[in-house]
Amino acid sequence: MTESWMVLLMDRTIAKGQTVDDLLRRSAGIPAAFIALFLAEPEGTPKKLLPRALEWLIEFAKASLAIFQKDSNQKSGIRKDGLGELCESLSGTAASAHSNGNLSKSRDEGVVPTVHVFNVLRAAFNDANLATDTSGFSAEATIVAIQAFSSPYWEVRNAACLAYTALVRRMVGFLNVQKRESARRSLTGLEFFHRQVEYISMWLCSCDVYCITFICEKTGL
Repeated sequence: MTESWMVLLMDRTIAKGQTVDDLLRRSAGIPAAFIALFLAEPEGTPKKLLPRALEWLIEFAKASLAIFQKDSNQKSGIRKDGLGELCESLSGTAASAHSNGNLSKSRDEGVVPTVHVFNVLRAAFNDANLATDTSGFSAEATIVAIQAFSSPYWEVRNAACLAYTALVRRMVGFLNVQKRESARRSLTGLEFFHRQVEYISMWLCSCDVYCITFICEKTGL
């Protein structure tokens, strides 16, 4: 029964034709529905729904971000002589929308479902009852969240930032200034990277990309 509900919930999460109204209150009841199904699994037995759902959520986010990046690269290749005409067209569209008193609530396909995915990840890693079961997915989910920071869509960046905050709090904790014990229990950098080996290659790759971008901007290449 719960597996069929999970399938229906996944289909609802990535349904086509969603608008910004579907994003109200952090995706409304979608994250809560996932958490309810995760917590419904009996204790003392291997989880089935949670790993299946987290793997699916992370893979969907990866695929969406790759598509967004591809579309962004194609849009950046528009010729300069066509930008003036494009801006005029957009200005006319905006003026028409304002005159009608109704701004468009539609978004590019895949944007709203991707926001749903990051909202579900945030809720899952925020739940203390799921801390042990979600720990194995924290590194991969954090890498995806960081990659989403460069998304061309504000809604995706915002949801990824909230998910990243939940992930960092779950993996590292936070400093309680009222209790010095929290500082003594904190992780060192060496201990953190020993636990999350996947980060090393990601950080090295990111540093290479930023260095190359910086050099190209300075040299005009």
